[in-house]
Amino acid sequence: MSGHARRRLHVLKFGGTSVGTAERIAWVARRSAASARHERTIVVVSAMAGTTNLLLKSAQAAATRDRNWCEAVKEIRRRHTEAASSLLSVGEQPDFSKHLEAALEIFESLCQGFEMVGEATPRGLDRIASIGEVISAELLAATLRGRGVQAVAVDATKLIVTDNRFGDANVLPEPTLTRLRQRLLPLVRRGVLPVVTGFRGATRDGVPTTLGRGSSDYTATLIGSMLAADEVTIWTDVDGVMTADPRLVPGARVIPRLTFGEAIELAFFGAKVIHWKAIVPVMESGTPLRVRNSFRPATRGTLIVPGGAGRSAVAAVTAVPRVQLVTVSADRSLGPVELATRVLGWLDSTGVHPLLLLQSSAENSLAFALTHEEARTLPGLAQQLSSRHGRDGLVLHSSEEVGLVTAIGSHIRHPTGVGARMFSALARRRISVLAVATGPSGQGVALAVPPKSLVAAVRAIHREFRL
Repeated sequence: MSGHARRRLHVLKFGGTSVGTAERIAWVARRSAASARHERTIVVVSAMAGTTNLLLKSAQAAATRDRNWCEAVKEIRRRHTEAASSLLSVGEQPDFSKHLEAALEIFESLCQGFEMVGEATPRGLDRIASIGEVISAELLAATLRGRGVQAVAVDATKLIVTDNRFGDANVLPEPTLTRLRQRLLPLVRRGVLPVVTGFRGATRDGVPTTLGRGSSDYTATLIGSMLAADEVTIWTDVDGVMTADPRLVPGARVIPRLTFGEAIELAFFGAKVIHWKAIVPVMESGTPLRVRNSFRPATRGTLIVPGGAGRSAVAAVTAVPRVQLVTVSADRSLGPVELATRVLGWLDSTGVHPLLLLQSSAENSLAFALTHEEARTLPGLAQQLSSRHGRDGLVLHSSEEVGLVTAIGSHIRHPTGVGARMFSALARRRISVLAVATGPSGQGVALAVPPKSLVAAVRAIHREFRL
């Protein structure tokens, strides 16, 4: 083995479907072991598919004193015990069973507490939500040891330091980097393969937290960027990032290479392959990120790197259905800056991420778009604005539901005629454009269209730029 190969560091992340069955876990173990033979390797793992949803649903049931949460204990025990019996040697099974029962004991204890108080607290839910990752990491590490690999499960609560914003905690970079260097890097240097729990961290006092949506991928990219990995690979259940949703555009294809800016725009505006939050760490460090299909490992997937990709202006088109376009206006006693400060402050305090923002100084109004799920927070905003109405003249107007189609490309701002081609393609199909905005990195143009026109708009732009 060459010295160069030994110096390489590769972070592998396996999602829930990739570890959803004993057969899939066995494949993950083989892939991880093969990587560890050729380069220093860190594995980040999600819970078995469906486990996290079952845990959270059961916790909420316990808060209503619905005893069906007890069935979740049996189901989680059954699934993991069956997988362990297939994967582990007789010698490894008792130790894994201890870890499994310890995790389930925490779940039972918390659910009993929710029953007593009639409430599932954010702090308690964070402890429950990532129990599946703990079990999954122990199971994969034991599977690897049974195949002769020196592997150990590592709980990310000992590595990732966060604030106490339960449900969507923010990582504290400096203490996290210190712990990664002190606790994770020495294992890798000794030839140990760490299997790290995704999705979770802990406060400075050791209280478990979760990092929000897409955060198992985020755990992997965070570790990879902080430890200067040569590459981070996200193993999922799709072939890579595509030029459009293949359910909407049958001719969509995998994009072999993207820039970080393009990838973050795609993720932000609806591509479900990877969450935009997970792209930020590697974008800042320049660490290459690859997305591959664990069910079709022969495919090379999509490589996401810094710099230009040398293609035409538009690389892909995304679609977000059921978007709520909302306008907040104020009378002239409140200036445009103060209006934006009030509304954006409220959105930030509730953890809501608007898909686009438009402000009109002439009308003294601010418009923003929310996904259907996040639009559920609007009654709270309406109530807050109503309480200030007499003083500021703040009014919330809920627009009709729209669809959001976004054209994305690293060079989209530079070539002349790109916008004209987009609007012409839509005009030829008599598709109205209700609002226009650029994306967070300036590499995307988002168009709000009538919901019934969303699919036609995506296909029109995809065809116009021959994607």
